[in-house]
Amino acid sequence: MVIQRGAALVTGLIFMVVLTLIVVAAMRSSILEEKMAGNARSQNAAFQAAEAGLRAGEQALNSPVDPSTGPGYFDAPVAEASSTEYWKDYPDWDAAANPGLAYPGIEGVRYVIERIAALPGASGNDDVGYSSENTNPRNGIYRITARADAGGNAPVVLQSVVRIVLE
Repeated sequence: MVIQRGAALVTGLIFMVVLTLIVVAAMRSSILEEKMAGNARSQNAAFQAAEAGLRAGEQALNSPVDPSTGPGYFDAPVAEASSTEYWKDYPDWDAAANPGLAYPGIEGVRYVIERIAALPGASGNDDVGYSSENTNPRNGIYRITARADAGGNAPVVLQSVVRIVLE
């Protein structure tokens, strides 16, 4: 009789260990899914903030004020103008233009305006339809790069290329 009572105890303990392992595995899975959902939310928020920063840079470029007088503007070297990698070497994103956008969980939204090609018009660049009458000094091709960082996660960087032709 003593053997039967001990078997029930051992069987109950084994059953409890198996249930504990199942619960621990379910908790780990739930925690991982929660982290993935949080990262997806942060990524989406950073993307939306970078998109807003990109639009702010485009508005600054199209404003009546010359963007070269503000922060975050520089001329790309001619050798690097065709490269989309030049923005990676921008030394200090904290010195880039700040559009003043505030998003919860986003550390900062910044943009940079690069003038990558001048359009004097006198060169006869017929491929893009410029004529010698287009001599405004603001005429050119500009690349705007916006960056947003969501709480230490990988930053989101967006770019657009804008052509300005003023008469």
